[in-house]
Amino acid sequence: MMGRKPTLYTLVLITLLSCTGDLKDDEIVASVYDANLYHSDITKASYNLSKEDSISLVKEFIKDWTNTQILAYHSRKNGNIDLDEIDYKAEQYRNMLLIHQFQNNEILKRLDTVITKKEIETYYNKHIKDFQLKDYLVKVIYVKVSEDAPDIDKLSKWYKLRKDEDIESIKKYVSLYATNFYYDEENWIYFDEITKEIPLQDINKDRFITRKSEIKFSENGYYYFLNIIDYKLKDAASPIEFEINNIKQRIRNTRIYNLREKINNELIQSAHEQNAIKIF
Repeated sequence: MMGRKPTLYTLVLITLLSCTGDLKDDEIVASVYDANLYHSDITKASYNLSKEDSISLVKEFIKDWTNTQILAYHSRKNGNIDLDEIDYKAEQYRNMLLIHQFQNNEILKRLDTVITKKEIETYYNKHIKDFQLKDYLVKVIYVKVSEDAPDIDKLSKWYKLRKDEDIESIKKYVSLYATNFYYDEENWIYFDEITKEIPLQDINKDRFITRKSEIKFSENGYYYFLNIIDYKLKDAASPIEFEINNIKQRIRNTRIYNLREKINNELIQSAHEQNAIKIF
């Protein structure tokens, strides 16, 4: 039985994805009425696609292009549309894209990405009202183990961290038997993030946290251990160490904004100095 004749999609995709493809950039691969789709249009649209995912996406691109051209053709012919207005808006949008891309290229070259500890502290102190906690931050130790795990009685003592060596005992234990484990003595975490992992029921959240509660219970074949080591009250200022990444991003955003303004002002000033502006 003779094989099916390859479709246009298949030929385009095979050639596009082949390292030795013969299609030239100016070669037409599809047309609708008076519009042509060139090979270069497809390669531009799919330059960052892998061979594994590009076949279906390029096929979808061609389909979308043909559908758009059909609708655009009939809109031009029968839509009673002011083409001059469309052209004006398109030019305005093109200029915005050009300016934005140019600014981004300049920002990449000029942006100082180093943010010092002093800058972070200064920003935090100046904008401390922006860092009010909406919920409790806590430092906790949390362990989840199967009910048939060994030495549950020992774990029941260790998780309370009464002795300095308890945490090391827990770390050794959880590496062998724990289903889930969390402990970070340096960093804070929202209490609600912890409760996503633990089926806590019928607790007074405020009292539970502020009393630095320790709790052990079993449910659905597992033991849960939770120890509130420290906390920060909601509505209080969030600790600076919890906000470092947030502050860094804010500082970067401010630098980027200022750079955009500086780039614009430099170019406008230069145009004035060169007498490049003539108003008739």
